[in-house]
Amino acid sequence: MSTPDVTLQVNGSSYAGWQTIGITLGIEQIAGTFDLTTTERWPNQPSAWRINPGDACTLSIGSTQVISGYVDDFDPSYDKSSHTIKITGRDKTGDLVDSAAVHKAGEWRNASLTRIAKDLCTPFGINVIAQVDVGKPFACFAIWHSETAFECLDRAARMRGVLLLSDGNGNLILGRTGTQRIATPLIKGQNIEAATGHFSWKNRFSQYIVKGQTAMGAGTWDHPAADSSALANEPKHYFQTKASVNDTAITRYRPHVTIAYQGDGSTYQDRATWERNIRIGKGNRVTYTVTGWEHSTGLWLPNQLVQIQDDFMGYDGDLLISQVRFTLTEETGTQAAMDLCLPSAFELINLPDKHRRRGKAEVPRWN
Repeated sequence: MSTPDVTLQVNGSSYAGWQTIGITLGIEQIAGTFDLTTTERWPNQPSAWRINPGDACTLSIGSTQVISGYVDDFDPSYDKSSHTIKITGRDKTGDLVDSAAVHKAGEWRNASLTRIAKDLCTPFGINVIAQVDVGKPFACFAIWHSETAFECLDRAARMRGVLLLSDGNGNLILGRTGTQRIATPLIKGQNIEAATGHFSWKNRFSQYIVKGQTAMGAGTWDHPAADSSALANEPKHYFQTKASVNDTAITRYRPHVTIAYQGDGSTYQDRATWERNIRIGKGNRVTYTVTGWEHSTGLWLPNQLVQIQDDFMGYDGDLLISQVRFTLTEETGTQAAMDLCLPSAFELINLPDKHRRRGKAEVPRWN
């Protein structure tokens, strides 16, 4: 399968014919990045390239635009016989990573995640698209001292169980873990060129305990509701509530405690289950390298599921692509290196407002 051309468009001109290419897209980084290098003989180059750091640009792989943003670095060099051009850049959303979060009052009242995201992104020329229900408005949400726009948005998004993604068109997407499965499986001995696994207990625990406080009179599981009339003239008292869940794969005694400063006791079981599941997901990862950048129906792209058949890594089932690195070098040719993990690694939770019953959550497992 041939590799599509990579075209960089800057200032109305298109550039291609790269000697080395590095393009990284992922759901753990809010902005895609590129690193391109070309070397030309002097006779074939009629004039200097008119590219400057800060120039707006787009990057396409074949007919698919994967990055819309700015040139970060332009590094030209030459010797007696040739010249070399190296260009790096990122999506527009890279500005959110570098720049401070600034809003007129520094806080919002009764504002949704979409509203907060638009207020922070509009000055950067970034459009915000909510592809999922972003949950209830924040009664009060404030910018922390000296945090970046991304850090502020990431904090708000995590509280509503939403992922911050870039769509390659310069937009910020509010979304969740993808459910679309790529038709082409990754199979050991067939299309997998190389694989590296990382399986760790370092950040996993045998029991996850979430603790918090609730005011007397709330009627928590470990304390009956108090007589409000008897407490009318007394200072308010608080009692600790908690919930816990086990990771049965961890056979040593390794407890983990999280303090929940907001919410009521009904949310603590959700938070304990999420803490366990996300650590299981991030504790089991594998990187697969394949020849070429495309599967049977298009580019390998992040936030999609792919079926794995790999007895050496001990997995037969679907994994989520969290990051893809497209590379071209003289030594290896065109390759795509994909980081994969259990979908639970990115399945964030949206804390509920009211008490609700939930069934027993299934423990994600590496088969």
